[in-house]
Formats: sequence, structure tokens, C-alpha cells
Amino acid sequence: MTKRLLITAGVALSLVAFTSVGMAGDYHTGIKLICSDCHTMHYSQQHGYNANGTGDFTPLGASGPYEYLLRNDINDLCLSCHDGQGWAPDVAEAHGNGYVRQAGALNVVGGNGQYPPTTGHTLGSTANAPGSNPTWNNPAGLECVNCHAAHGSGSPSGSWNSYRNLGGHGTAAGSTFQITYSRGDVEGSNDLTKWVYEDASSGVSTNHYGRGHLTFNEPDGAASMYASFCRSCHTNFHGTVGGTEIGGAGSPASGFHRHPSAGVNIGAVGGGHSSLSRLAGKGNQAQVMSSTGARAKPEGSGYTTAMTDLTQSCFSCHKGHGNQNAFGLIYMLGTGSVDEQGDAGVDARNMCRQCHGMGGSATTY
Repeated sequence: MTKRLLITAGVALSLVAFTSVGMAGDYHTGIKLICSDCHTMHYSQQHGYNANGTGDFTPLGASGPYEYLLRNDINDLCLSCHDGQGWAPDVAEAHGNGYVRQAGALNVVGGNGQYPPTTGHTLGSTANAPGSNPTWNNPAGLECVNCHAAHGSGSPSGSWNSYRNLGGHGTAAGSTFQITYSRGDVEGSNDLTKWVYEDASSGVSTNHYGRGHLTFNEPDGAASMYASFCRSCHTNFHGTVGGTEIGGAGSPASGFHRHPSAGVNIGAVGGGHSSLSRLAGKGNQAQVMSSTGARAKPEGSGYTTAMTDLTQSCFSCHKGHGNQNAFGLIYMLGTGSVDEQGDAGVDARNMCRQCHGMGGSATTY
């Protein structure tokens, strides 16, 4: 990959000015979408857009011109804003934004080594997506736009309200799996008919992408829109209970041969399966879906044993981008300070025992 570019201060200020306007939908939409930040018409620019030649602009990559009139390679262009900047969500490797990123961090081919390729999604990787069926990869290397819509909508209808702009053009049917959200500065309260609730003011702050400001709703108890999106690449890891991928036929469901990501409430099966009381008793809780809008501790009031409709999904165990654990897993013991790796947990057993009681006392794990 080419060397990452640092965006100029003037462009940063222009982005701050535009992102202060609250509107339904994520960034890169409406007046927040500034064409010239990412595109150049003739791949030649020596001055800014003001009549007297002033005004900063994003530097051009050294190997252009690029497809789609882009100023740089796709990943380098995205990272010029989304890596190490205080005014845009930081998505790559170590960061200094000061909050626990819900999605964690991507690693990069040729990156700094703190986040090896085994720890999550790797920008620039040509490897096959695990569980993809049919096999899927990007011969050019994994790109941000394989999962995110750069122009702000993952919805075929163009409604400009896809959670985190999910819905890239590279995945198998990726743009059909829209995840909606309701953010407090737009609608004021959690809309339980939408899949995600962000309760922080947008403005120029990026911390509404942090774990502490997100609630995962469950408007459809038989499905997870989050899992449906992940399925567009990781096909074999998802499916209906009783189906080929997941198994678990019978009533109550049993005999799973892959972990369900929807359709089974925590504690509902009984026996040696999940335990709602274990999850409810944790001081730090893994995040799950809730039809009542409950949010995990420690940031929220927490899940209780009365909430019998709680359902795990992909984000309960994995960081969407990754972290410093294998597979982007979240090692959550239930005590200590929450970070992107988990809390005081040291391995995957701690994560499993958020919901499962097998193997050792509750005081051990």
C-alpha cells in the first residue's frame, strides 16, 4: 500500500464546520458530503478552490490518476481522515480518541505490528473471507468500501440512514442489508423499531461510535440485521435455527453445530446451554440485542434476569473491525475497566462464560 496521507488543517476545519449540522443519517451525506475532499476532476491541483487560489485541499496520491476520480488509493484516502485525527472516527490500529470504539480497530497490510492480521479485518488482504460461500475475496485487497458506502447510504432506496454507512459495493449483496439507527440528537429517544440507537450528540464529536453510547435493539426476535450484514461475506456462519448452517432443531432448540447469532434468547434453551442469570450477574456485560432497549453494564443500567428476550449477535463476541485479540474476540470477565480487548479477561473462556456456566466456579471465570 502507498504511504498514508495526512489531510491538511484547512480541510479538517471545513469538515468540522459541515459536521456540526445534525441530520438523519451518518456522515458523507447532504451538506456533509464534500465532493472535493475525495475527488479531483483532472488529477491536477496546485491551489485551492477560492478565486484567489487560497483554500486548502487534500493532497493527491503519488500513483494517480485513480479510478472514480479519487485523490488516492481507496484505503489511503479513507485513512487520511480516519486514522489518528481527533475530529473523525479513528478506525486503524492504536488510537487516541479517548473512548472505547464499538467496532475496535482494523489492521493494515504492512502496518505497525500492534494489530497482527489474525486480530480482525485486514485492509489490503487478498485472503478469502472465512466461511464465505461462494468463496469471496477482493483481488485488489480488502477495502473500506467493501463494507461501507462512501456516499452515506447502505440502503438501495437511498434513505440516507444506514448505521455507520454499512452497505459497501464489494460484498455479495452487501447493500441490501441495511441497519438503521436512531440517534438522540436527531430523534431524541430510542426508537425500538430500529436496530441501533446512538444516544450522543453528533456535532464534531466522534464518541457516539463508542461502546458507551450504543444500544442494540431487537425489532425482529427471529433475526439480527447486524448478522445479516456480516453474512454477506461470512455466509456459513449464519442461518436460521434448525437450518443447515446453525443446526439446533427441536423444541426447545438443541444440538447446535454453529453458534446462533439470532433467533435464540439467552437462557431459553436451558440445560447446559446459556444462562441469563450469569449475564445478569456480571458487572461488565457483553452487549446483546434487547427488544426493550436495555443497554449493557457498566455504561448502561444493565441486563437483568427479568429480561427474557435478550439475544446475542456477532458484536457480542467480536469487534466489527478487530482488536488485539485473535479473531477480534472480546475477553470480558465482568470486572475491571472495559477497553477494546474486553476488561480483566485474559482469554476466550472469560468471553464464553459471560453466558455459559460450564467449567469452573463463577468466582474463577
